[in-house]
Amino acid sequence: MTISVNSRKKQAKKSFDELLVDLKTSNSEKVRYNAARILGEIGDANAVEPLIDVLKNDRNGSVRLYAARALGELGEVSATRPLIESLREDRNVDVRVRAARALGRLGGSEVVEPLVEALNDENPQVCMTATDALIEIGDVATDALILSLDSPKVNVRCDATRALGEIGNHKAVDKIITMLKDEWVNVRIYAVTSLGKLNDVKAVPALIEVMKNEQENELVRAGAAAALGVLRDQRALLPLRELIMKAEELGELEDTALKSFKKIMAANWKGSQEAAAKKTMA
Repeated sequence: MTISVNSRKKQAKKSFDELLVDLKTSNSEKVRYNAARILGEIGDANAVEPLIDVLKNDRNGSVRLYAARALGELGEVSATRPLIESLREDRNVDVRVRAARALGRLGGSEVVEPLVEALNDENPQVCMTATDALIEIGDVATDALILSLDSPKVNVRCDATRALGEIGNHKAVDKIITMLKDEWVNVRIYAVTSLGKLNDVKAVPALIEVMKNEQENELVRAGAAAALGVLRDQRALLPLRELIMKAEELGELEDTALKSFKKIMAANWKGSQEAAAKKTMA
């Protein structure tokens, strides 16, 4: 197989073997990282071991970055352990970011613990990428993320709360309800949003309480009102109506409450119409 490599001066065709030679022996970091990039795009599993070697040993961060990216694209589970080591140990932030992204693509229970650990990384981009990787992995990450909600670090609690909402496992509902009382407002904002995404009516009483609490941050209260609109539970109708009627003019909170009120009314009207139709047909 030959691969076209573009440059400003000329277009050359390089074979798979020539790319491996470039990866292993070139003195140019640009040549090495381009070789790593193209090897990932080719999709040949024979490139995995050479890329792992580069990931571990190349002294240039850009080359290691492209090696991590290529290993994620190739999707071979044999790259899991080396990528975990890079996520934990590489001093280059961009390499750790790419390692986290690659691990999300590889998936499996083995990658959950190191990705959860990465929520504590000193760099926020690594934390965010690790969160997105855990979301991509899905249900298998739920238990570890629930445990992370007890972290003393606010950013870890935020990231874990967001991830659990995106994953959508109802196992997380009870614990996220407790996060509505977190001391940090950002955590509480993620908590109300995630409870809406989890779509479990078990959260309705707690969300009503948050929405009615005039001492609570308005963004949190508006988020709770929005979540109630998603859940479409009739128990929220009266509290939403009371909130709207108390206002002299509609701000963001009251406007959100009004939209949610209309959603619940529409959902219940549709439900009553369907029930009446079934009764007529019976």
